[in-house]
Amino acid sequence: MNNRFALFLILALFSGYCHATCHGNSVSYAPPITLDLSDKLTPATPEWTTSLSTQYSGSFSCTTDSSKFGYTKILNTDDSYETILGFNNGSYNIRAEITNDIPNVTLKGYSHSASELNTPMTIRFTLVNKSGTAVAGDTANLADVLFVTDLSGMSFLEIIGWPLKQLFKILQWLFSGFNWPYDVRDMFGQPMNIRYAPKLTTCAFTNPGMSVVLPTLGLNQVLGQQQPGYTPFTLNLRCDNRQSNATANRAIEVFLSSNTLLSGDATVLTDASPQAAKGLGLRLVTRDNPQKPVTLSSSGTVRGNATALFSVAAGAPLAASFSIPMGVYYYTWDPHALTQGTINTTATLNIIYP
Repeated sequence: MNNRFALFLILALFSGYCHATCHGNSVSYAPPITLDLSDKLTPATPEWTTSLSTQYSGSFSCTTDSSKFGYTKILNTDDSYETILGFNNGSYNIRAEITNDIPNVTLKGYSHSASELNTPMTIRFTLVNKSGTAVAGDTANLADVLFVTDLSGMSFLEIIGWPLKQLFKILQWLFSGFNWPYDVRDMFGQPMNIRYAPKLTTCAFTNPGMSVVLPTLGLNQVLGQQQPGYTPFTLNLRCDNRQSNATANRAIEVFLSSNTLLSGDATVLTDASPQAAKGLGLRLVTRDNPQKPVTLSSSGTVRGNATALFSVAAGAPLAASFSIPMGVYYYTWDPHALTQGTINTTATLNIIYP
């Protein structure tokens, strides 16, 4: 009789342990944490890390006086489960990771405040050259980045399999537009709103539409001089949104392009109109290197082999305004075909951010 009573008591205690719980029927969300990365991440400073704490609030009760809770870092450091936010439909891609270890927590007692489960988070944000989940505008509203799960009363096999189950859920979260597939044990979630509307360094040509007029020369003058009709001119540029230390937050290149280049020689501008001089074109030089002709590109977006009239790396000093001294002269590319006439041709100043 005593043995049967002891067996019944042991089974009752075991059954009570297995069903000890703290979770309810739904997830309670903390107030969202809002982060603005607009002035934190640039090509010159592509990584930023911050430390903050979850803001879980409310209260809950447990059916046992010792309960265990686990945390799931949705912003995972594993490359296989990475979270990349593609702001402005993928124009700017930022990876978000919670990098610190967050151990399970055991609480004693039956009644608790959710604040007892609050934990520090170290979050790293990195600009990456890799596409992720597209965000239509400049703000990503993540319903949850770190949530708490009630581990009380779980079987040994359930505890062992729980981390793998969470990794599978991260994949579901990434492919469902950041909608986490909660289950009944999930208790508290931490939303986060992340904004990225960068003010990137830009430069502009301040004397657009400028024309340079060369002097009228005779054929003998054109043939007899090294740089006939040489005429100096200046390109003026202005740059905005420099960093506080007067540096560029991204790389900048300035070059010239034209669709009137001599075939086989991208240093010669030509005029194919009927009244134009034949065998004659124009060459450009920079005044700090007047013996080397400027090479132009046939594209306004790709510099290729064109001469970089100006370039600066991300993070390098950049003046708010500057000038590029230039010169232009007649160039005889076919002396045997040389005729009288005019030369009207164009070149475009291009500013790109490679």
